[in-house]
Amino acid sequence: MSADSRIAQDVADRQVAMFAMFVGPGLFTTRAALSVASGIPESTLKSWAGGAAMPFHAVLALRRFLPAEAINMMSEPGGFRLVPFEAIETNWDAIAADSAGLVGEVCEARRDGKIDHIEDARLKRRARHLAAVLSEIGEAG
Repeated sequence: MSADSRIAQDVADRQVAMFAMFVGPGLFTTRAALSVASGIPESTLKSWAGGAAMPFHAVLALRRFLPAEAINMMSEPGGFRLVPFEAIETNWDAIAADSAGLVGEVCEARRDGKIDHIEDARLKRRARHLAAVLSEIGEAG
């Protein structure tokens, strides 16, 4: 498999995973709410959630309505993360709390000597969020 094919497959897999992690009942937003906010038909969002190729302009359009870590899931196979270019005020207290929370969750998961697949998935979600926040402050001025 060529490097291009591996990246394409990784992006497609991450796109499906991103929708599963962030779009749905009890998640960051529902498909209906995302459709209303973005103007993208629900049927189109459903097809992208199922693995249909999503154009780059759609990724950029969804960025305004999903957390940065969701969009970064799809850009990471290319070796980059999207960060806003406008300056944002850094909330150091929130960053410290998120960092301490991640450390606490790792310690709790490790309490029995191993991190199982469920704990690993939860820790990865939390770490992905923290990485997105840290990327934004690292790039913002």
